[in-house]
Amino acid sequence: MKKSERVLGCVYIPIHAALLPLLLGIIFFVFEIELSSPYQMLIYFTVSFVLVLIIMLKFLRASFSDMLDDFWLTVQSLILGFVLYRVLIWVAVILMTQVMTQDNPNSEAIATDLATDLRAMIIVTAVLAPIIEEALFRGAIFGTIRQKSRVAAYIVSVLLFSAFHLWDNLVFSFQWETLILIVQYVPPSIALAWCYERSGTIWAPILLHSMINLTAALQFL
Repeated sequence: MKKSERVLGCVYIPIHAALLPLLLGIIFFVFEIELSSPYQMLIYFTVSFVLVLIIMLKFLRASFSDMLDDFWLTVQSLILGFVLYRVLIWVAVILMTQVMTQDNPNSEAIATDLATDLRAMIIVTAVLAPIIEEALFRGAIFGTIRQKSRVAAYIVSVLLFSAFHLWDNLVFSFQWETLILIVQYVPPSIALAWCYERSGTIWAPILLHSMINLTAALQFL
């Protein structure tokens, strides 16, 4: 990934997380556009997907070629990464059940949207979100820091990716239990970073991310 792609990718993360949904919300309000939550999510992720392509298209294309050059390594990394995720999530669930009394608001919102419009949400969770989030968190964040420190790359990317999924709750309705909820996102964060590091192509964690989201979505059906 070129330096310009790394810088723009890092800069775009807060835009993707906060500014873009705010701007779209204002547009929907001003023009009195009434859409269901799943379709609002679909529009939001589609716009973000286009912006990420503008920023990182060359990186994504080059990484796709890397995947094809050693496809078996990608398959191995994908399988082992999913096994690692399942083991880590099992440990996390055991730990969280001992201390948690609060449901995950992000998971509840996704479950509601899946029940409302399954097709729109599958596109969001299994196609758009994996490409956007892997390009940003693994490609830009992990890839950049990895050049200096492997340990720091894991710590920073895991913390940012985990907090990203609950940032609005942390900022606007903070409760100490919300910090514990972040633990739910640590297993996929570690598995996705490991998958990227081992395979050498961003498309391996993209595919793994899609698999994780699909298996999680099936639990809400």
